[in-house]
Amino acid sequence: MINQFKLLFIVLLSFSAFSYANSSTLLTEPHRSEQDKIRDKTSKPIDIIEFSGIKPEMHVLDLFAGAGYYSEILSHAVGPQGKVFLHNNKAYLSYVGQELQKRMSDGNLTNVVQYVHEADDLLLQDDVLDSIYFVMGYHDLHHITEGWDIDQDNLLKQLYKALKPGGTLLIIDHSAPIGTGTEYSQEKHRIAPEYVVKELKNYGFHFVKQTDVLANPKDNYELSPFDPEVYRKTDRFVLLFRK
Repeated sequence: MINQFKLLFIVLLSFSAFSYANSSTLLTEPHRSEQDKIRDKTSKPIDIIEFSGIKPEMHVLDLFAGAGYYSEILSHAVGPQGKVFLHNNKAYLSYVGQELQKRMSDGNLTNVVQYVHEADDLLLQDDVLDSIYFVMGYHDLHHITEGWDIDQDNLLKQLYKALKPGGTLLIIDHSAPIGTGTEYSQEKHRIAPEYVVKELKNYGFHFVKQTDVLANPKDNYELSPFDPEVYRKTDRFVLLFRK
């Protein structure tokens, strides 16, 4: 019995050391751009990867991934036996086409699949994803403009079905004042964090934990995240949910 406990301890210690070593080198990959390295300072991706529990061999959907900043980091985190679905719809591609093309052009990210589908039909099979990253886009479920009107009920149901039992959903977004719900989503591209928790619970997601690693109490909630005064420096909430 003692030998079994020793063996278990060694295995857990080795896995923990591997995970730590893996995460500590994610930002030193030579393929990463200088623009990504600048963003690292305010996005703190190592903290986010560790907080969300990403491990080798996982299958992860980077929803509305844009130019693929997180997709590239996730690619190295899940390793060659894992897979990352870098999702965009046509509207997103119109903004990030050249930057995304540059990231993917040399074929270095062999475990990243460019996944272009509209939100109303992601064509995801049931119970196939270990994790979903939804970064800076949840407020867009409550934002309507020309060429953009997401059916959030349809999308959230798809995400829930695609996750494996026990799979996780990470939400990062720009904070709006507590109690304002989606009032800031249309003009300010923000959303209240407690509203997100409440809404996702209605779709079966269980709130697990949150971190203030991207919090900024000096943020001016009345400004859009695209305003130069707060660009990349907004107060961002980080929430983790489980199916």
